[in-house]
Amino acid sequence: MADLFSPVSLGSIALKNRIVMAPLTRNRAGEGGVPQDLNVTYYAQRASAGIIVTEATPTSPMANGYPAVPGI
Repeated sequence: MADLFSPVSLGSIALKNRIVMAPLTRNRAGEGGVPQDLNVTYYAQRASAGIIVTEATPTSPMANGYPAVPGI
């Protein structure tokens, strides 16, 4: 039986482990929805996860459901 830290393939993507993380950086963007160093640090600290599902990105201020969310 495979454990959480064993490699796995997800289609054509080879993952070094089976850890899947949800995006959890809400409310960390700066003025105007611009990602900050805090966002970079957050993902760098979790880079050893097998795969990280990245943020949903609002494409307009009207589409933003939370304050300080990174956006376009």
